[in-house]
Amino acid sequence: MEKKSKSGKILRIAISILVAVAVWLYVDSVKAPDVRVKVNHIPVEFAGENDTLADKGLMLLSGYDTTIDLSLKGPRKILWKLDKDEIRIVVDTAGINDTGVKTLRYTVVYPDAVSGSEIKVENASAFTVTVTVGELSTKEVPIECEVTGQIASGFIAGKLTLDPATLMLRASRDELVNVSYAKIELNISGANKKVVQAVGFTLYDYNDIVIENTNIRANVKLVQATMPVLMQKTVPLKLDFVEAPGSTMAQVKYQIQPEKVLLTGEQELLDSMEEIVLDTVYLQDLEATQNKTYEIVLPEGVVMSDQVDTAEVTISVSGVSERTITTSNIISRNLKEGFSAVLSTTELEVTVRGLTANVDQLKPSDVRVVADLSGVKDTGTHTVPATVEIIGENHVGAKGNYQVVVTVNEVPGE
Repeated sequence: MEKKSKSGKILRIAISILVAVAVWLYVDSVKAPDVRVKVNHIPVEFAGENDTLADKGLMLLSGYDTTIDLSLKGPRKILWKLDKDEIRIVVDTAGINDTGVKTLRYTVVYPDAVSGSEIKVENASAFTVTVTVGELSTKEVPIECEVTGQIASGFIAGKLTLDPATLMLRASRDELVNVSYAKIELNISGANKKVVQAVGFTLYDYNDIVIENTNIRANVKLVQATMPVLMQKTVPLKLDFVEAPGSTMAQVKYQIQPEKVLLTGEQELLDSMEEIVLDTVYLQDLEATQNKTYEIVLPEGVVMSDQVDTAEVTISVSGVSERTITTSNIISRNLKEGFSAVLSTTELEVTVRGLTANVDQLKPSDVRVVADLSGVKDTGTHTVPATVEIIGENHVGAKGNYQVVVTVNEVPGE
């Protein structure tokens, strides 16, 4: 009996807990009780300051660095998912038309994912923003860069670039009159590749004394400094030779001047450069002697350290000759089944090239012209491409392109 009573008590406790949880969930999701959240030091944004207000020749002399603290009230389910860093306070400057002290109202802007209509500003450190408006003066000053540190051994520093190269400053005329230049610092210690840094700047007067005036505002907050870090590499100049039967490197001598060049560029570019190919030369087209000048073409980002932009090439060929032979040894191949072919071209002049001794011994019957009929699909007279075969000779080849005329008919009964 006692055991049964104890079990019933446990069951009642469990049911009570479930009921409490259900009530809490109902209250939280349906009734949605309000909670409070504080958000401090929200910077005020001034819409139209850089365009609408500036177009009127006006600027903010003070109050532009105002921050606001807010106490917000709203449903827990709304405020708990609110990202405080995305809350903005925006002041519209479009209504400012003259100089002086102005009191402006602001708008609280919530993230798009949050329903602002359900959030109430219960309290704020200020409900308006006070600014001083003055006449806008501008001044463009140069930017100097002090480079510190040493790059990695074996590398050299390239040309420094700044973006922007100058600063456009805004303030009252009296505050700008003594500003001479802006200065940034770029640290390149140990660098072995391009250094890119966005750095802040400091203003100086004409006596090289730092100017600390928060009323002077610039068109950018950071200056991007870029310093290429380069290496040097010596690579050979080269020609790509294409051999053919009777035209091989055994009969060719050539010279490239200069043989090598010194290049400067970023490591990732030079690592992939083992040589510079000036041209592709087909040995079958060479004359006995030829001299050519080639422009040395480099990829973007690589420059010539030697101040050389062309290469002189001399090529000589020995022991090779050409000869024109008239042959009647003409055949056809690859004719489609069910057709017959009659060659209308019975003789063809062929230019051959190769070792002089082999060319001199060549007979017309050693030169065979082969008409390719694979492209013929119907009857009639066709001009087709032909290849030239030199029978039993590896040191002689044919030059040029050839065609023959053939008449194709259907085979009766096929």
